Amino acid sequence: MIATFRRQELRSCIPGVDVRLSAVDAAGKGTPAQWQGETLALREPPIAGSADIADVRYVLDEGKQPGLQIRYRPEAHQRIHDGTAALVGQRAAISVDGRVLMVATVQGPFGESMMLSGLSSVAEARELAKHITGE
Repeated sequence: MIATFRRQELRSCIPGVDVRLSAVDAAGKGTPAQWQGETLALREPPIAGSADIADVRYVLDEGKQPGLQIRYRPEAHQRIHDGTAALVGQRAAISVDGRVLMVATVQGPFGESMMLSGLSSVAEARELAKHITGE
């Protein structure tokens, strides 16, 4: 699920890590990617990328499940908001270094931050946060 959460002090993305928020193209036009046995087509360019990320943090979501909170740089807020507004009711994917971590239907626009929930374990969430931030 993609949702907006409040701002916190977090850790930033390290250079060389490719984090993307991409629209999933229902017509199959885009870069192929695998997710849970399904081949997705991810539109280029992504809505947001690593350069847009201000902070990443391991958190427990509202249901006490492990996840990552991603906060975007202020200069990217409007672009991400506009991109996600155009996708309401459609699917978007979050990927790290080419591996799709989650696909969700965009429920509403967001621009400041998002929550990546539904990770399989606390260890996976911590490892992803460490991989993205280097900490």
